[in-house]
Amino acid sequence: MKRLTLSLFIFLPFALLAQYRPTIVSGRPGQSFGALTVGRGVYQLQTGLNFQYVGSGRDKLLTTTETTDLRIGIRERFELSALIAGAAAEQPTLNGSRYDRGISDTQIGGRYLFFEQGGWRPTLSVRSHLLLTLQDENFQRDKPGAIVTVIAEWSLTEALAITTNLGRTWTGDDSQSTDYVLTLGQSLSDRWSSFVEVYGSLSDFTTNYDGGFAFLPNDNVQLDVSAGIDGAGGPEAYFVDFGISFRIDDHGGLQ
Repeated sequence: MKRLTLSLFIFLPFALLAQYRPTIVSGRPGQSFGALTVGRGVYQLQTGLNFQYVGSGRDKLLTTTETTDLRIGIRERFELSALIAGAAAEQPTLNGSRYDRGISDTQIGGRYLFFEQGGWRPTLSVRSHLLLTLQDENFQRDKPGAIVTVIAEWSLTEALAITTNLGRTWTGDDSQSTDYVLTLGQSLSDRWSSFVEVYGSLSDFTTNYDGGFAFLPNDNVQLDVSAGIDGAGGPEAYFVDFGISFRIDDHGGLQ
């Protein structure tokens, strides 16, 4: 997300360098990654709590995941990032269910912004992350993996924008997937924005949907809420997600 406080984005021609942005550029809410980097000298923390429900009635299972993503601006167009997630996952057993708790994901990587929008040429960047094996036993990968995502954004009007992601994931568990996200974001005011999106896997042609809202209490803090449903068939599945993002930078600090 994406991750679209759209009226606050500044799109410049390719010939110009990326500029400092006066408001936070968060990757929340939603499934897509935004194309913009945080900017040189910016430290940004994005954290969220996700509740996912699978099944219905007495067979409903719950997974709770807390994900924190730290983004550090090295140059105007280049940032480093580290992600850690913890989960409590309910698993069915012969006698009912059990919870597996622990660190469920760890990643390190970065994002490079090639250019910002000029006419119909989109804002374009690439995000690459190494999937580490530093998880607890019940969630641990067999070996390191990787994910590479090409990100494109188009500002259609002052209030509307489209974000697309095309990603390739090597899970570290001897499987691979090609995934997509298509997001439509709308600026509702200087402080409020919303989005709807469709996402899934091109490898097995799954389709899922979600949407939500973001609010800026000030230029350096964003609050968000979103919800989604798994439209790929099988057991009924849906989630709700709450998050906060904030930044500290050399241009004015955390306000």
